[in-house]
Amino acid sequence: MKIHVVGKLHLQGTSKKTGNPYDFIQVHYLGKVPGVKGSAALTLNLEPKNYPYDSVKIPGDYIADFDGKGFIVDFYPVPAAPGK
Repeated sequence: MKIHVVGKLHLQGTSKKTGNPYDFIQVHYLGKVPGVKGSAALTLNLEPKNYPYDSVKIPGDYIADFDGKGFIVDFYPVPAAPGK
């Protein structure tokens, strides 16, 4: 699905609850949610090794593909239109 990315955040550290390390890129975009009039503020999490922080441009249009459980399987910029 096509999304318009409006923000990003790199989160890394150690969970205070579990003691496990975490490292991910959080991408912010607007989308539709049942019951919300207008647009909802949504986020998706990306693996930094697959989608480096500096490669995500703000603002930017991206294709985000999800598996049947809602996990991201692909994320890439919308190809530029010919002649642009």
